[in-house]
Amino acid sequence: MTIRCATFKRVPEFLHVQKRAQALPMKTLIKTAAAVCTLFAAAPVAAAPVTYDCTIQSYEKHGWIASRVLVFVDHDEKVTGVMDGIIATRQKTPMIVPYDQRSKQRLKLKWSLSNLGSSQGSTKVSYSATMDEPRMKLSISARVHGADNRPSGSGPCKRSNIKLN
Repeated sequence: MTIRCATFKRVPEFLHVQKRAQALPMKTLIKTAAAVCTLFAAAPVAAAPVTYDCTIQSYEKHGWIASRVLVFVDHDEKVTGVMDGIIATRQKTPMIVPYDQRSKQRLKLKWSLSNLGSSQGSTKVSYSATMDEPRMKLSISARVHGADNRPSGSGPCKRSNIKLN
């Protein structure tokens, strides 16, 4: 659902607003238009797919946690996807992951990557992330199979226009 701020001029019930607006100063018109656009932009639209662009601060130095992660969520279709620099080295498209909504606020994401290079040869890494949508925050951890460490990181997210496909 896309709401464009300029479309209200074409709707017949707002014609009286146009006639009255002609008598108002330009500064008042601009402030009013900005307020209307802000109200419509802030309204939650549950039906639309959302892309979160997350900047992750890793708590380890070996590179198992990417510094930027894209999370794609479509609650209506129950589809989630993940893309980061590590996935991009393996495939050119986002990885579709199981949709697992733990609560109204949190979504759990899990995926694995095999044959990643490490100091021990190649290894499998299992990732687990929690997307907290109201707080716009992603927390992520990795299990490097055959190693004792448990890399993790977290960071803020912002909505993005990047699409899943």
